Amino acid sequence: MRIAFRTEGNHQQGMGDVWGAVALADEFARCGDETRFLLSGGDEACAVIAGRGYRSALVPDLDAEVAALRAFRPDVIVVNKLRNDPSYLRRIRDCCGLLVTMDDDGDGASCADLAINVLYPVAGAVMDPEYIALREEFQALHRLPRPVNPRVEALLVTQGGSDTYGFTPKIVRSLTHLRARPHVTVVLGPAFRHDENLREAAAGCPVPLTIVRNAPNMGALMVRADLAITAGGLTLFELACAGTPAVVVCGERFEVGTAHRLAQAGAAVNLGFGGDVHEPQIAQAVDALAADPARREALSLRGRALVDGCGSSRVAALIKERWARLGVARV
Repeated sequence: MRIAFRTEGNHQQGMGDVWGAVALADEFARCGDETRFLLSGGDEACAVIAGRGYRSALVPDLDAEVAALRAFRPDVIVVNKLRNDPSYLRRIRDCCGLLVTMDDDGDGASCADLAINVLYPVAGAVMDPEYIALREEFQALHRLPRPVNPRVEALLVTQGGSDTYGFTPKIVRSLTHLRARPHVTVVLGPAFRHDENLREAAAGCPVPLTIVRNAPNMGALMVRADLAITAGGLTLFELACAGTPAVVVCGERFEVGTAHRLAQAGAAVNLGFGGDVHEPQIAQAVDALAADPARREALSLRGRALVDGCGSSRVAALIKERWARLGVARV
C-alpha cells in the first residue's frame, strides 16, 4: 500500500498531530508499506519527519498538495490535523481510494471514509482509547512493572511540543507553593517559545529543577517520574500507557473535554484550561496526590488499563481492513 500523511506542527498548533502521524507511519513501515508526508511548512514538523527518516514534500497551497498526491498516487490518505474544511477534504478525496481523518473535530470528519477521534470525539468515529496512535516504545513501557513510591521524589512537567500559551512558566512558579520537595524535570518541546519567562520562573523555584529540551528519552523520563503535570493532548495518553499518574493543566480549551473523559475514567486529575487555573491550585493537586500513594496507584492502574500502547497497530489494521473491503467491492 501507499499511504500519504497530511499533518502540521508548529508553535501555534502544537506537535501532537505530527507525532501521532509518525507513530502510525512507523507501523505501516514495519509492514513494508510505502509512506510519504505532506507538510505546508513549519521547521519543527519538518525536522521531526526528517529525523524519523521519512520522505516529505512541502505543499504551500491546495493545488501543490493535489499535484503531490497525484504524483505519489496513494491508496490511502491520512489527514491528521484539526478542523479541516469539508471542501478541502472532498478535493483530496479524489486523489486516493480511502480517506482517513485523525482527531478532526469539525465538519470535515463527515467526509472521511474512516474517522479516528480518540482525542476529540465526534459521532460516527472510532473513539476508544485503545486506538490512540503511540510510538512503538510505549508498548515496551506498558510492560514494565510500576511500583508506587510512597513518596513523590520525581515530578515531570511537560506541556507537549509547543506550549502555545506559555503555561510551563506558570507551572514552575506554582512549585513555590508545594509542601512536597521532589526533583522536578521540565521537558520543553521543539516548538517552545517562552524561554525568557521560564528562566525567570526557574530562578525563583525553591525545588531542584532540571530543564530538558527535545528529550530523546521521553518514555524513560515518564517511567522514572512518580507524578507528572501535563497538558491534555497526546502526552496525557503516553503517560497513561506508562502508568505515570498525571495532573492535567490543559494547554488548549479544546483539550478540556479529553482531560475530563480520562478523569471521569479514573486515569487522571483534571484542573481544566491552564488560563483558568491559579498557581496554588496546581500545587494543591500535586500535594494531594503526593500524600496519597493509594490514589496514585489507582490512577496508574486505570491509565494502563485504558491505553496499552498498541493503538497504532489497531489503527493500521483497521485501515487495511477498510482498504481490503474496497477492493472486494470493486470486484
